[in-house]
Amino acid sequence: MSIRKVSIVIFVILISSVYFFSSCGTPEEHYPSLKVVNQYEGRAIESVSLVGYDFNNLDIAAGDSQRFFLNNGMQAGYQNINITVRYGSGTASWFISNAFDFSDGSTTIITLNGSSSEGHPYYNNTCLE
Repeated sequence: MSIRKVSIVIFVILISSVYFFSSCGTPEEHYPSLKVVNQYEGRAIESVSLVGYDFNNLDIAAGDSQRFFLNNGMQAGYQNINITVRYGSGTASWFISNAFDFSDGSTTIITLNGSSSEGHPYYNNTCLE
């Protein structure tokens, strides 16, 4: 084989490799993700649920967050998706939910905010936004 043919073969392999590796994306590029932030002092997020996904046995403490890649697709579409968060204090748990929108390749951020009322340990001012 001549040097010219070897050069052409190497060039074709190089171009093919560059095309292959640049066209393959990561799940972050093709699917939405969900970032859950806990801003509720004294409560931990225990689970997060939305259509097609259940993230259980979590322990997202106040001031922490966790990101979830939704790489199984969005069965119910991308708009007005109800998300339910279970949060607790170790001995009791509560649920809160709200609807959020998603888009491919983007991260939707939801935040659990709240504070317990003094003198009323089971009454709280909680929101999911």
